[in-house]
Amino acid sequence: MTKTILTILILLFSFPVLADRNDRGEANLPVFTDGDLEDYKSPDDQTGLSPDNPLKDNDTWSVDPGADDAASVYVVPYRAYEGSSLRIIIPVTLNGKVTARMALDTGSPGMLISNELADRLGLLDKDTAKLSTFTNGIGGSVPSFFTIIDTVQVGGVKDHFVPTSITPALSEAFDGLIGMDFVANYSVKIDTIRRVVIFEELSSRPKMSAGHSMQWWRNNFYRFALLRSEWKQYREKLIRQKDDLRNYDELKEFADRQYREADRLFNMLNKHAIEHAVPMSWREY
Repeated sequence: MTKTILTILILLFSFPVLADRNDRGEANLPVFTDGDLEDYKSPDDQTGLSPDNPLKDNDTWSVDPGADDAASVYVVPYRAYEGSSLRIIIPVTLNGKVTARMALDTGSPGMLISNELADRLGLLDKDTAKLSTFTNGIGGSVPSFFTIIDTVQVGGVKDHFVPTSITPALSEAFDGLIGMDFVANYSVKIDTIRRVVIFEELSSRPKMSAGHSMQWWRNNFYRFALLRSEWKQYREKLIRQKDDLRNYDELKEFADRQYREADRLFNMLNKHAIEHAVPMSWREY
């Protein structure tokens, strides 16, 4: 492996995590525990969750909201803590084969998964479409990979073709983030007493192309096309500077590979759009 590629991999896998781990004096403040919260459970709590009966990864169920649409509401129990920090950590099944704990984060525009989870899914294999890029967070930008998850399922809630960033691990308590890209098509209620998230499918979703709005399609076509264009421009810039670069061959090889990956991802999006008869006006970029 060349020196250039090694440098890139070192950056990708050793960059500081985004999570804020500063103490800030919380150790001197009162901390509520699972035991404390038992005192606040309502008598009609149906989840049965407790320290003696913890959440299992497959503990999800549907709820009948009435006779009109019994299949549109799903209840998903969540873990409430990352150490002493309040979180909403839910079981998520990716590509129908790997179930992992993910933090629900409405402040994240898209989905993020850790390098370790990506490896379990086979997303870091040589022949898998993935693109080196950067992911922005509270702590700044970190090197990441950009790819596609075929299916993401939370209880009975399922989404297809989910753009995803692969980053260094965010926490030992969860393997990634579920963001607004997944949540946007649902009315979401968080019941902090029962510790469940209730997803209710919006009435407009079945009418959307592949379950996504016009804005989703336009945003992603623009994003995928921009990534491809940026790597194309970078390749052209390298060619113009060829005589001034000692490691031109290595940089050109890397840029060529990245352009191919960007083009491959764009073609995957376009194929998905064609298969679901997405209007051409939604595919402008």
